[in-house]
Amino acid sequence: MEKRECKIGKVLKVLGLVLVALALVVGTDIEADAKKKKKIELTEEEKAMFDKWEVKPKKRAKAVKDMRKRPKFVGATKCNGSCHDAYYQAWAKSSHGDTFSLLKPGTRKEAKERVKLDPEKDYTTTPLCLRCHTTGYGQRGGFKPAGSMNKKGKDTSTKIDPDEPNKEQVGCEMCHSAVGGSQFRAVMKSSKGNFSKAETERYGQRWDYANVCTRCHMHKNTPFKPEVHDKYKFNFEERKLKVHQVAEYWNEDNEDQKLEKKDDRAKEVGQTEKTPLVIEDFKINAAGKIRFKKGTKPYNTKTKIFIYQ
Repeated sequence: MEKRECKIGKVLKVLGLVLVALALVVGTDIEADAKKKKKIELTEEEKAMFDKWEVKPKKRAKAVKDMRKRPKFVGATKCNGSCHDAYYQAWAKSSHGDTFSLLKPGTRKEAKERVKLDPEKDYTTTPLCLRCHTTGYGQRGGFKPAGSMNKKGKDTSTKIDPDEPNKEQVGCEMCHSAVGGSQFRAVMKSSKGNFSKAETERYGQRWDYANVCTRCHMHKNTPFKPEVHDKYKFNFEERKLKVHQVAEYWNEDNEDQKLEKKDDRAKEVGQTEKTPLVIEDFKINAAGKIRFKKGTKPYNTKTKIFIYQ
């Protein structure tokens, strides 16, 4: 009798554990379902944009969720794919697509000696150089050099693929965005290219290119100054002609990516063109880390306000 009662007790104990486990699983599923079912309410402005772009109702919640996320740098390869292949290929062959290599030992020896830099030194982890030779260095989602670790000691350095230039070069977002392209990429995808300058400006795209190029080419800390050599005089109109030489990169696979609204947008004048955004200024602190000076960032992530000159 005692053995039978013991067996029954064990069975009941096992059943109890099973029921507890099921309750936890079901409870977790209910909680997950509740989160999934949380409805996203669109603002009138968002509704108007989606109506204009003829976005299907089922796709609006996902799109607006991406548009509302905290902005960050995503890299040039994200801009490639099914969107801007010809532009990516042209950029990869341009000087902007090979800026990281210039920081390696033995490159551009004569130029480095001219400005009193050691041509045999490795500058690929030097903060002062990385700010203008990579994408988004020191900012959310931006490039992280070799040796970067998080608080738990995990390697967080940016992976580099020699066949696909990305954040380790001066990519799309360094010129086209205020604080990374994660948000306005969602606008471009939803609108299928049928967007206005004002619509992407709300999500971090900038059109003040002549202004933004001064960020690096005319920064007070660059050693490559006009007084050192005439070749370092910066002429925006001349330089921009070398950036997107896309004509030879169109083919059967990317022909459908041509920017149909490009000429129409060229007639528009964006807010960033009327009143350019401020240009980030920075310093390298005693610990060797980059710190952006207060009031010089073009976007305040707390107030979500763009700062114009």
